[in-house]
Amino acid sequence: TGQNEEQQKASEFLGRAFMIAFLSIFLVLVIQFNSLSQPLIIMSAVTISLIGVFIGLTLFAMPFGIIMTGIGVISLAGVVVNNNIVLIDYINVLRRRGLLVRDAVIKAGMRRFRPVTLTAITTILGLIPLTFGFGFDLYSFSIVSGGTDSDFWRSMGVAVIFGLMFGTILTLIIVPVIYSVICDLPLA
Repeated sequence: TGQNEEQQKASEFLGRAFMIAFLSIFLVLVIQFNSLSQPLIIMSAVTISLIGVFIGLTLFAMPFGIIMTGIGVISLAGVVVNNNIVLIDYINVLRRRGLLVRDAVIKAGMRRFRPVTLTAITTILGLIPLTFGFGFDLYSFSIVSGGTDSDFWRSMGVAVIFGLMFGTILTLIIVPVIYSVICDLPLA
């Protein structure tokens, strides 16, 4: 029962931390963009990127570990928000320069493809050793596999890697579509 109580406390803490982070990011984005629709697009991308987390955990037959997977989801949200800010901010710059919505979305997608994919690729490549337990032993100058903590970190790594793969596709394809649809609405 003691372990169950501690896990319940950790679950409640991470749930609150995620909601506080989510709302804080949303508030900053509303102030930054001076809009409500664009932060909603960005935050919906964070929510939808959780599908990638669940796909990764399902593929590796792993449970949703409250602590490590939760930390992975929180860090994933930061990277996905960053990538979406880079894209949407450049779309706004192009629109201020006089481009039509469709042209601005296409040009921004092509121009910001490299920064968004490089951010995702470097994060994914950096997490592969942690996730799969590879390391470098400085004493023997050899690559070692399956350290003692590899199972502990694995769920966090899988959550971030698969969530980021899904989130990058989301950023480059679905978010521009949502942006253009919202701009085409009569109220926008």
